[in-house]
Amino acid sequence: MSKEMLKNLIELVPENDIDVLYKVIIKFIPEVKPEPDEIEAIEAGRKDRIENGTVSHEAIDWD
Repeated sequence: MSKEMLKNLIELVPENDIDVLYKVIIKFIPEVKPEPDEIEAIEAGRKDRIENGTVSHEAIDWD
């Protein structure tokens, strides 16, 4: 079976079953263990968010 054929089959799946299909496909993708620097960056981001909070989109001057 080609990737193109698989894509065409996915197009036939009803919209309300897409979540189920997604969960099944994800099971076949190997999980990659994060690198130490990735874990460090995530922890730094969490610490920064706790200490400094976040800014809402409305509070940003986009112009």
